[in-house]
Amino acid sequence: MPTDTTPLDQRSDAALGRLARATRPDVARESLAVLARRDAGTLPALGRELVVGHPDERVRARAAVVLGRVPGRASQDALEAALGTDSPTVLRRVVGALGRIGDAGALEALARLQLDPATPIGRELRMARTLVAYRHGLDAAPVQPEPMTSYSAERGRTIEWSRGGRMPKRAIVASAERELPGLSVAQASVHPYVCSGHPGALALDAGLRGAPAEEALGAPRLLGAILRERVCSERYSLDAYLLADQRDGGRVWLVRPDGTLVHGGRTSVDGDVVSFVVDESRAPYGSPVRVTGSYDLRSGALVVDEALVASRSTRAARATPPEQRPGR
Repeated sequence: MPTDTTPLDQRSDAALGRLARATRPDVARESLAVLARRDAGTLPALGRELVVGHPDERVRARAAVVLGRVPGRASQDALEAALGTDSPTVLRRVVGALGRIGDAGALEALARLQLDPATPIGRELRMARTLVAYRHGLDAAPVQPEPMTSYSAERGRTIEWSRGGRMPKRAIVASAERELPGLSVAQASVHPYVCSGHPGALALDAGLRGAPAEEALGAPRLLGAILRERVCSERYSLDAYLLADQRDGGRVWLVRPDGTLVHGGRTSVDGDVVSFVVDESRAPYGSPVRVTGSYDLRSGALVVDEALVASRSTRAARATPPEQRPGR
């Protein structure tokens, strides 16, 4: 039997559930974290219980994050119920979780929130609505364009495609599935790279392969994400979502989870082949890049013709910082 000194990661799922419900907040949060690392079968029901029922807001916030990795009607219902919280800390996590797993109906629940778009939680709300819309092919919340600078460097450093970090592809796939719940990811749809010495990966929706062009890019779509290697945690984490829509003949966007637009580009379709150019960057959030290539919808083959990154330019268009408000 475990004693009071037994490390949390050596306790049973049932014991961790009891700790999450009935002990001090720091132990409850860490118990949830251990269960999440295990992908414990008890986690969805426990998260639904705690997100609305735990007395500590930090535990409710952690439960919302947990539910944001568990797609399904029950998780969405619990998160929508938690939208009535009076805690900004909990509300921000609930909104973000709904963005990750909510269906089209979640847009209506999120639209009922009246939040200042200049605040962190207001920006979280805008990104959540955008993510839901692109995951479900809806025009309800398009990416908001920002002033960006086109790549103009005479010489850039090469982004090395097909060369990855120290982790195998299966580990990248597992990380992508964790970061992109509900999206189909396979080893063939994950493409490692190294940029300025830092390993990363492009994880594409495996469902793109075999899809007709009109279905693949005829409406707003979450194409996948850019992931970054985190050596200490031995996994990859989400760096930016890859979104596409049909504005101006075909646009592609790289948007960070907090809603910050980092890069932009264009797409064009010829039969089963989608060509792309990503050469717009928003300072100071992203270094200038130029990545060109094509994706064959029939075979799932990604071809990168050119991939360059340059140093940030002092002449680049500067992003306008969010307005600072008293007490924030």
